[in-house]
Amino acid sequence: MIDQCNSIRQHGHIKQQQQGFAAVRIRTIAGNMTSDQLRKVADLSDKYGQGQLHITTRQSVEIHWVQENQLETIFQEIQDFGLLLAVRGPRIMTVIACPGITLCKRGIGDTVMLANQLNDCMVGREMSGKTKIAVSGCPSSCAKPQINDIGLHSVMIPAVAEGCVACNSCAQNCKVEAIKVRELVPCIDRDKCVGCGVCVKNCPKQALIAERQGYAVYVGGKIGKKPMLGTKIFSVIPEQEAISYIQVILEAYNRLSIKGERIGTVINRIGMANFQQEILKQDAFKENAALHLS
Repeated sequence: MIDQCNSIRQHGHIKQQQQGFAAVRIRTIAGNMTSDQLRKVADLSDKYGQGQLHITTRQSVEIHWVQENQLETIFQEIQDFGLLLAVRGPRIMTVIACPGITLCKRGIGDTVMLANQLNDCMVGREMSGKTKIAVSGCPSSCAKPQINDIGLHSVMIPAVAEGCVACNSCAQNCKVEAIKVRELVPCIDRDKCVGCGVCVKNCPKQALIAERQGYAVYVGGKIGKKPMLGTKIFSVIPEQEAISYIQVILEAYNRLSIKGERIGTVINRIGMANFQQEILKQDAFKENAALHLS
């Protein structure tokens, strides 16, 4: 059995403007649900609500018109079926993610795997303030990482190898015009390159290869009454080390924050340089992190 008082305080429901009713939010992982899960959610909506559902901006499914005196019962039924409640309050919220490399032809990172890992080890953790994380599988940033407290998007940094036949595929496919082919050599403008990896994927002779691949990391973004864009603090971190980088950012945030502050508010108060310095204080992290700082 779940701890009902604790669950109602921490988990995903919001009071409706209609007295005595609430909307209950069910968490997804990277926006994914099975058809069986969707049918169960529909059944719950018919049983406890009025058959009305809403997909939230954080990829949760919201059941409307649930009577507040039935919250304990519906929460238990949600858990018994193996579904997850969303999270509210000063905690790490539901992680949102695009399909990434699993489905999208532009994807270069396994966003679904990372979202699953973050869900297992971080979602629901108590923090100084509300903390939102988003993951995108390429620099197109469909999951909007730049407006989350911590945002990541996959990057692939190209390098020139041998074998160019001047087919010009790389230049034609580059949407930011970062590549020119001169005398059988692709020339990459590093200032223009966004790391989308399209040139590497489309080179028929593998004359362009991935020199580095991983995630760019942003901190401090949010929407609301005072919206802020996040600042890129790491240009390319190794994909397999994303969890440890996020952990260090969260620990720095908790040490520096005043209760209720979001990460962006902390950065505005102390300055980005001081926030980065706090991240680099951890000896085990210092050397590698410094290599990837933006």
